[in-house]
Amino acid sequence: MPVRALTPTPKTYAQLRDAVIAVVVEGRRAIDQAWLETYHETGRLIHEHILLLRERADYGAGTYQKLAEDTAISRRTLQECVQFYRCYPIWRGRAKLGWAHYKLLIQVADPAQRKALEAEALKQDWTSPELETRVRSYNAIALAADDSTPASSVELLQPRCGVPGLRRIVERSDGLGIDLGFKNYAAVPAAPRARLAAGDIVRWADDGVQKFADATPAQLFTYRATVRKIVDGDTLDITLALAPGFTRDLRLRLRGLDCPEMATAAGRAAKAFVENLLAPGDAVIVCTTKPDKYDRYLADVFIGEAVGSKLKAISLEPTAEGSAFLNNALLSAGHATRYDSGTKEE
Repeated sequence: MPVRALTPTPKTYAQLRDAVIAVVVEGRRAIDQAWLETYHETGRLIHEHILLLRERADYGAGTYQKLAEDTAISRRTLQECVQFYRCYPIWRGRAKLGWAHYKLLIQVADPAQRKALEAEALKQDWTSPELETRVRSYNAIALAADDSTPASSVELLQPRCGVPGLRRIVERSDGLGIDLGFKNYAAVPAAPRARLAAGDIVRWADDGVQKFADATPAQLFTYRATVRKIVDGDTLDITLALAPGFTRDLRLRLRGLDCPEMATAAGRAAKAFVENLLAPGDAVIVCTTKPDKYDRYLADVFIGEAVGSKLKAISLEPTAEGSAFLNNALLSAGHATRYDSGTKEE
């Protein structure tokens, strides 16, 4: 680190005030740059490591969570570091921009527009809230440009979402069991067994199994999950958290819509739209229904706060625990058509 030249001792109060302000500003700027370098290098290490092991399809999905647990760095921050590196693989610090600015800039998918916004932020000395306004405006325009049908004429879906962690008690040949979904069952722990009966709905969390008062069957079959792969615009490979210690890998098809085939430009655009919102390792909430003719379970998928702001620009209000509804995002942006009961709705 270069040695900073000492400021001459101030002779007046005005000189003292100006000197202190200058030192503090310079120090904070140095700290911001150090953090940016740290986040960029962190993103590079994770990105290159996952890329090295890309043949293991489910490896990236678990890496963020395990790394978050082992380092006490939030998974969201780790994912933002990787996105920062992917957007700026060759990065040179800009003195006026801090991490708050770059967390916004990496939400802009178009590299040219991202560069233009960065340059304008530097020129106008925008604060991060001022930049956030521009980023949201751009995303709204970009999504609208992809939409061949006015949003007001698009028939959106009614979201289906219950409560993650709720499961039903069922009677089995060997006694009471917990229906985890997808033909998976678990034994009822000894402690609450005497207080439960078949048909009861319970919440199974890390602190145990407890009866959930006033729960309804409509609140079942909702799970926390992690994205493993984006197959195409309306199909995801995910890992479901059935219960503490129980997971299952599944291929899900988004309920109520149909995206164009991948052999078409429209199909590739639909996939790219989803990839701009989600990546392997991202957490989602899914509510599943019966499988389709290809044995893929139909699902309503809700994305989290890290990307939810991109969807607020097209008036998709949060629906599940502060998340936004992915199915309607595709419909609103014109990347899918309604598809119910085997018949496409024109």
